[in-house]
Amino acid sequence: MNDVATEDFSDLAELGRQLRDGRSSSVFLVKTCLDRIARLNGELHAFSSVFREEALQAAEAADRQLAAGFDLGPLHGIPVALKDNVDLMGRATTAGSPLLADNIATGNAWITQRLLAEGAVIVGKTHMVQFALGAWGTNDQMGTPRNPWGRDVHRSPGGSSSGSAVAVAAGMVPLSIGTDTGGSVRMPASFCGITGLKPTVGKLKTDGVVPLSTTLDSVGLFTLTAADAALAYAALVGETPRPASLAGQRIGYLGDADLEGVQPEVLAAYRAALEVFRAGGAHLSPIALTGSFDNFAAIAAAIMLPEGASFWGALAADEAKPMDSAVRPRLVAGGTFTATAYYQALRQRDALKGEIAEVLRGYDAFVTPATPHTATPIAEVDHGKPPVKYTRAVNLLDLCGVSVQLGFDDRQLPIGLQIAAAQDEDAKLMEIACAFQAATSWHRSRWRP
Repeated sequence: MNDVATEDFSDLAELGRQLRDGRSSSVFLVKTCLDRIARLNGELHAFSSVFREEALQAAEAADRQLAAGFDLGPLHGIPVALKDNVDLMGRATTAGSPLLADNIATGNAWITQRLLAEGAVIVGKTHMVQFALGAWGTNDQMGTPRNPWGRDVHRSPGGSSSGSAVAVAAGMVPLSIGTDTGGSVRMPASFCGITGLKPTVGKLKTDGVVPLSTTLDSVGLFTLTAADAALAYAALVGETPRPASLAGQRIGYLGDADLEGVQPEVLAAYRAALEVFRAGGAHLSPIALTGSFDNFAAIAAAIMLPEGASFWGALAADEAKPMDSAVRPRLVAGGTFTATAYYQALRQRDALKGEIAEVLRGYDAFVTPATPHTATPIAEVDHGKPPVKYTRAVNLLDLCGVSVQLGFDDRQLPIGLQIAAAQDEDAKLMEIACAFQAATSWHRSRWRP
C-alpha cells in the first residue's frame, strides 16, 4: 500500500487482500490511523481516548498470526474504534459523561469480544452524546465533535454516535462501532457522508453496552461504503454477504404527505434515488405505513425516555451533578411518565409492529430520506426538534435500516438515504444497499482535510 492510505482507505475487502498478499500490514494500517488521529483530532474531537501502544502491539500480533497462517476472518488486522458506551476491559466506559469517568470495565462487551475474536485492532474510543440521549451530537461537558464537512462552520455531526461517525468520515479509521436507539447511527452517517447500519435489535448484542432504552437499543456500524458494512456485519454474525442486485427488488417509497418539510435539495436527491432503483430493475410502489412518522417518533420517545430515566433519572434529578443541558431535562421528563402511559406506548408499539409486518410482506425494503435536512450549525440546533422523523420509526417497529450516501446539497453538505427492511431481513437490506451503491458514485466522494 502506498501513502494514499493516509488520506483515503481502500475498502475492507481490498485492505484484507493487501494484508494477506504482503502489500500492507496491520502495523502500517494502525500507524496510519494513529497518525491521522494525532493530526486531526484536535480540530474534529472525534476520539475521547486513544490506545496507541496497545493498538500497535495488537497489530504486530495480527501480522504474526497472518504470517503463520492463522487467519481469523475479514476483519483480521483492521483498525476499529468503539463508541464510549461500549465496554473494553480495563478501560473507562464514560457514556459521554464525566460522572462515569471512573467506570472501569471489568470485561468486554459482546461486540468488543466479537471484534477481538475476528482479529480486529481497537485503536480508541469516541466521543458521544451523554448517555446516548441526543440526535444532534452535542456534549456540554466532554465536547462536541465537529462534522468534517462543515469547514469553517461547526456543524452538527449527528448523534448520539457523533465521534464514531466523524472518525470514519475523516479517515481516522475504516470501521467504527456506534449504538442506535432512535437513529443514532443513521443520522450521523447521513450528516457526515458515510454509511451507517442499524441491524435488527439483538443481531449485534448489547451485552456490555451502557443502556439507554433496553427495548430500542441496538449496536450498529459505521463504514465508508455499504459493501464494507455488509462485510463487517456478516463477519460479526457469522454469515456470508449476498450478491447485490436491484433487479426485481420490491421497493416502497413515500408519498408527498410523508415528505412535507423536507429540505428541497434532500427531496430532489430522494426522488433521484427512486430513479436509480427504477433503472436498476426494481419494482417501485408507494408504501402506506399505519400512522405518521411523527406519531412513530412520539411513541418511541414515550418508551425511550422513561426507560432512560430508570437508569439515569436519579443522576439527572441531582442538580449538584454535572450533566449536559440538553440531556438533563429529557431524563427528568422521562421520570414523569406514568406506568400507564409507558405500557400504553408498548401496546401501541406491539400493535403497529404487527400491522407494519403485514404491510412489509409486499416489499423487500422501503426508502426514506435519512434526515429531513443536512447538517445544521451547532449554534442553530433546536433540541426540541431533533432530526429523527424517519429514523425513529425503524427502531420503534424493530426493523433494520441503513443510511447510504445520496449526494450533496448546495453548500456541499452530505445527504443520506435511509433504506429499511423488515425484522431479521438484514442480509436482504445490505444486498439492496450494496446494489444501490454499485449503481451510484456518491459514496466515492470523501472528505479531505
